[in-house]
Amino acid sequence: MGVIEAHFSVYADETDTLHFLAVPQNKRLFYYATSAGRETLKRDYLFERENINVYMLNYIVRGRAAITVRGRKTELSDGDLTFLHLSERSRLEAIDDRTEIVYFHILGGQTEELYNDYLEKGDFVMRGVPRDLIEQAFRAFAAQSKDENDFYQQSCILYRLLTEILRLRDKERSRKYPKLIDRIMCHIMYACPPPSPSEVAEHFGFSAIYLERQFKKYVGESLRSFICKHKYAFACRFLTDTDLSVEEIAQKIGYSDAKGLIALFKSMGTLTPLAYRKQTKK
Repeated sequence: MGVIEAHFSVYADETDTLHFLAVPQNKRLFYYATSAGRETLKRDYLFERENINVYMLNYIVRGRAAITVRGRKTELSDGDLTFLHLSERSRLEAIDDRTEIVYFHILGGQTEELYNDYLEKGDFVMRGVPRDLIEQAFRAFAAQSKDENDFYQQSCILYRLLTEILRLRDKERSRKYPKLIDRIMCHIMYACPPPSPSEVAEHFGFSAIYLERQFKKYVGESLRSFICKHKYAFACRFLTDTDLSVEEIAQKIGYSDAKGLIALFKSMGTLTPLAYRKQTKK
C-alpha cells in the first residue's frame, strides 16, 4: 500500500534530506539507509504509511509531534526517539510549527533482530535520548553518503547508532523498573505461551491484586494488557514465519480455539490473522 496520506510540508531552507541513497549488493553484510534527513516541519505536516518493509528511527530535536501506531496516539517532544517497522500503519503529525526531526530509514545486517530486541525491552518510544548522539550520527552519515561506494563507513555509523540505542534502552529499563517488575516482564516475554495474570502471580508468590497494582504503578499499563501485547507479538511471528493454521497458532499462545486469537487481533485494531499473514507473505 505504501503512502496512505501525506502532506510533506517543511521549511526547505532548514531541511537536509538524503533521498535515493545507493544500496549495497550484499544486503545481509551491510547496514544501509534507503533515506535519511534532518527536517524542520510546518504545523500542517503529516505522513501516514503502511506495508513498507523498512525500519525507521525518528528523533525529535525540538518541538512537538504526535505519532499514531496500532490506533494509539502518542505525543513526542524534545529527546524522544521512535523505532518502527513501517510494515505497520503509522502516522506522524507536527503539533508545533518548526518541529525539528532527524530520521533514518534502515535495512540490512541484523536490523530486524536489533529492532525486536529494542521492542522486547519496552515500547516503540524511548524518552530522553541524548541529542548529540543522533546529530553526530546524522552529520557523519551525511558526509559519507557523498561517496556511493563507501558502504563500510556508512554501515559502521548505522550499526554504532543502533547498538548505542539498545545500550540506552537497557539502561532506561534497569533504571525505570524495580527488580521484581523487571523479572516479571522477562518471565512474560520469554514464556511461550505467555502466562495469564493469575499464573504470573502464582509463579512469583504474590496475590494477583497486589501484583496488578505494582505492575500498573511502574509500567503504566495493566498486567493483562502487557501479556496481550506479547501474545500478539508471538502470533505475528508464527503467522509470518510458519505455515501453522490459525487454530494451531491460537493454541500455541494459550487460546483454546481460533476465536480467542481473532478477538486478540481485533482488540489490537489490526487485520484478522489470515489477512495479516497474507499481507506479510506478500
